[in-house]
Amino acid sequence: MKYDAIIVGSGPAGVFAALELVEAKKKVLIIDKGKLIKERTCPIIAGKVDSCINCPSCSGVSGWGGAGSASD
Repeated sequence: MKYDAIIVGSGPAGVFAALELVEAKKKVLIIDKGKLIKERTCPIIAGKVDSCINCPSCSGVSGWGGAGSASD
């Protein structure tokens, strides 16, 4: 499939850029290294570790919406 735009990162800037493009009838692909929101959990918050272990895909900041959607 061909896209008019490919956005890397689905944080706030990526999400709103995609929204503008879709409203302009463009085909958009968003790529993000983060997990789905329902799969995002931090080992610190879950009580599994005492400090950051530098997860390959940080659930606090990676994924749809960035830090704002699942870090609170």
